Amino acid sequence: MIRAIFGGTFDPIHNGHLETAAALVQELTISTLSLMPSALPPHRPQPIASAKQRLEMVDLACQQNTAFNAEDWELKQDRRSYTANTLSEFKTRYPNDTLLFVMGMDSLMSLHRWHQWQQLIEHAHLVVMPRAGVSFAPQDQELEDFISGHLTEVKDKLSQRTSGLLYVAQTPMIDVSATELRQQLQHRESNLPLPTNVYDYIKEHQLYL
Repeated sequence: MIRAIFGGTFDPIHNGHLETAAALVQELTISTLSLMPSALPPHRPQPIASAKQRLEMVDLACQQNTAFNAEDWELKQDRRSYTANTLSEFKTRYPNDTLLFVMGMDSLMSLHRWHQWQQLIEHAHLVVMPRAGVSFAPQDQELEDFISGHLTEVKDKLSQRTSGLLYVAQTPMIDVSATELRQQLQHRESNLPLPTNVYDYIKEHQLYL
């Protein structure tokens, strides 16, 4: 079984997340893709919406695809959300599954700044989604060596072992900025790239105003 984890702040979750995740499910024949809000992301400003609100928005968004589910594991942890710890937990929880950790190209290019970053691939394959304006060109030599040592261009290899590879997906580059989206919500703009039920939730709880 191929199980993917797509982590993020999701403040809020939007169509850019969902459309690329859906494309990835199709490309890699993923059985289940867990959208996992981070509790205290160490690499970016802290979320505006509460953990409960972000999880509830993710749960609503997951209703549009049967392969999606909302994962609350990191929100239950009373510490910063270090991906190395999360993947170790999921590897223990699902020892017989092929585990994919999904990230954007921007995250890969800064991976060498993450906590215990070289251990991530011991627990899962790393699957990278292209990002508009971000080139596949590591500026750190150690990161470049890491990528070249694990990179595969053959997606079928991901199902032949449970961890250890890095794959750049062919998902579409959908340019949605959560920062700009929050500003648009603050100005009460309409026709935003949000699922209808998430937009209704934001209005009901008066988020980002």
